[in-house]
Amino acid sequence: MFYSFFSNLFQSFMLKTETYYLQNSFNASLRPTALAAVIAKLDQLKSEETLDKVTVGREVLLVNQQDQQEYRIELVYPPRHKPRAGRYSVISDLGVSLLGRTKGEYAEVNILGKPVLFMVKDISLSKRQPKN
Repeated sequence: MFYSFFSNLFQSFMLKTETYYLQNSFNASLRPTALAAVIAKLDQLKSEETLDKVTVGREVLLVNQQDQQEYRIELVYPPRHKPRAGRYSVISDLGVSLLGRTKGEYAEVNILGKPVLFMVKDISLSKRQPKN
């Protein structure tokens, strides 16, 4: 019973820590080559003009494969990054992992050194249009 109590407490702490990390992650330290890859991917997606891939200006419904919790986020340009409002920068850890994914695909994000797998459940056009 004692072990169970602390095990549940630890699991709760880890979930809150992961949520905090996702809400506050902003990968401002992307290496130049990684940043160039993100920019190239954005250019490619812009020329495709497809609605079924994750790109800036899309709302994405994600499912955490660890606990089945759902998250609705919007992928935005860096100046609009505001995780508490559900807006994640395309250069954040989560944004980089999601860019170009389609419905049903998985994206892996390292949270506190531990990989967390998200499934893209749905993609829709954002109600707010992205600003460049």
